[in-house]
Amino acid sequence: MPSIIARGAYGHDAIRYPIKALTYVLARPSLWRIVLRVACIGGTLAMLILVLLFATALKPQAELISPNLEWWAWLVAVLLVLLESAIATGLLLVVSQSKVQTKLFVATMRMEGQWRENEMVAQSTIKDFNLIKKAFLVRVVTFPIQLIPVVGGAIYSAINATFTGWDYMDRYFDAIKLPSRLQRVEVFGADKSDCSALFYSSTYDVDNEYARFGFMVGFFESLPIVGSVVFPLTNAVAAALFASDIERAGGPSCLQENGGSTIMKT
Repeated sequence: MPSIIARGAYGHDAIRYPIKALTYVLARPSLWRIVLRVACIGGTLAMLILVLLFATALKPQAELISPNLEWWAWLVAVLLVLLESAIATGLLLVVSQSKVQTKLFVATMRMEGQWRENEMVAQSTIKDFNLIKKAFLVRVVTFPIQLIPVVGGAIYSAINATFTGWDYMDRYFDAIKLPSRLQRVEVFGADKSDCSALFYSSTYDVDNEYARFGFMVGFFESLPIVGSVVFPLTNAVAAALFASDIERAGGPSCLQENGGSTIMKT
């Protein structure tokens, strides 16, 4: 049986990077100032959206559910407003935080001495603002699970772990110009499409580096209030720490198995 706490293929257990990123950011003023500023803006935005929806959408939805405004109609309306608020806030935060995440990612890799200035490229602005994440439909369908405090977030994170991990490490793969075919080999262990990978047990293997990393990333971001405001920023730092260890190990294992060549067709 695989160990829950294991030494990763790149020297450290990938599940620890999101935790390590918290102390890493706090110890570096140039990073925590960025995180604090953007988090404050995000928190204010989230609160405004929540207040606005409760003020304008709660009663109309309760009346739509039950014209007599019975107690259970109010309860359902509250849940709907919370869900709508989470979706609206999430979409706006993704747009506002994406560019900052790339900035934090590059800055962290430079601090670690692993950003190769003449070889690596920062993720493009267009890619930064891409809202359609990997396995998008599965994430949309499983999103309401997060309404269950903590436990729901853990279940959601486990289901989407590998794809969440891949999304965050996409900045590194883009930086080294890793073709999408080799990205799939690196993440899944084989060249599988996103759809087919959903049905392979290896995608959810507890020893999958990207699943372990993605689970903790997703779990942190599912936490109430701070989850969508603070952790997407610190998780970008976590991805950079993970990427730095991959660089120290000689690069992604898929390249080592292919003789280190990145000139391959997607």
